Amino acid sequence: MNFPTSQTSPDGFNSLPPNQKRRIRLIIHSASAAEIDSFLHDDLQPKTALNPLYFVMLALSALLLAAALLADSPLLLLAALLCAPFNAPLMGLTLSAVIPSWGLMLRSFAALLFTAAVYFGAGWLAALLPARLSSGRGLPFLHLLQHGWLEWAGLVVGSALLAAMLIRQRETPRLASALVTALIFFPLGLAGWALQAGFPYASAGLLALCAAYAAAALLCALITFWAAGLPPRRGAGWVLFVLAIGLTVLALLGFVSTKHHLTQTIALNTTPPPIGTPTQPGVVLQPTQTPLPPTATLPAPTTAVQNPIVTALPSITPTPTLVSALIRSDSGVIVRSEPGSTASVITYLNDLTELVLLGERQEKDGLVWEKVRLADGKIGWVSARFLITATPAK
Repeated sequence: MNFPTSQTSPDGFNSLPPNQKRRIRLIIHSASAAEIDSFLHDDLQPKTALNPLYFVMLALSALLLAAALLADSPLLLLAALLCAPFNAPLMGLTLSAVIPSWGLMLRSFAALLFTAAVYFGAGWLAALLPARLSSGRGLPFLHLLQHGWLEWAGLVVGSALLAAMLIRQRETPRLASALVTALIFFPLGLAGWALQAGFPYASAGLLALCAAYAAAALLCALITFWAAGLPPRRGAGWVLFVLAIGLTVLALLGFVSTKHHLTQTIALNTTPPPIGTPTQPGVVLQPTQTPLPPTATLPAPTTAVQNPIVTALPSITPTPTLVSALIRSDSGVIVRSEPGSTASVITYLNDLTELVLLGERQEKDGLVWEKVRLADGKIGWVSARFLITATPAK
């Protein structure tokens, strides 16, 4: 394809000299509709095609991700990222609104769901293997649960770079694709692990987070194409663009409604720093002795006592002293109806909230749970690692 320029241009936009590529928007604006169609179909669409190599690299990356979850190895996680295939489904969805093409959109969306299912299944199967470490260590790679401004900024920058470099470069931009893949697909592996390991709420939160990431990345890529002079074209393209906006809004709403599960999961799997000199929480049994009443000294009997009177002394009864404790978790903790991370939620308690330990402990899901009484009289169970002993309750 030849975009009109003041110089003789080589065939194909990707063969243009670098100084002409820097004026990409001007070149595209001055091109005819036929030249733009040729550029979209001949230069960009082949990069988003799904070939056998894509599925081979996907299987290898998913296998390495499962091994990384099993071994809790950052090195294997990096290897899984390096082996991840180019994010062709996301770029195919973006391109389908510019061409436009319903067929390309459906194929790309199906490929996106298939890729997500492969990573999710890898984590789920890894949690089934007997070789995994003891369940007491909780979830591996807690950083995949993070969803702060840094992760969202990385997603926006990565997806914009991915779209811009796809337009400007002959080769597929794999580094930018790896960044987007790490944010969208790798948490799905942890979601599968969490579902099998007994953290269904964390799994649901991760699924909502990945859906929000994918929708936001698609919207950023569409905007980048538009800024480069390739807006959605014709009615079908604009319909796809509006659908992308709607999916982004719905995914973000779903994520907002479930993100507290991610925060609570991080809190449950992170040991909080001690404050002061905390003692081991529990019920301290201190026997209380009842003082004996003073007795008078009897004179020595002169005659034998026929029927001595035996006086029963009060027995010593140990009385348990209930101990108050404080919540120690910056993000708060969940109070559940039974011990275990899957039990129903009674309420949430903030950091430094006071409660009373009732002296009953159970171990479940690799965590020690304390039975507690709240200030409003409710009875529930809290993970013991988030409790520090305060003073004996009155």
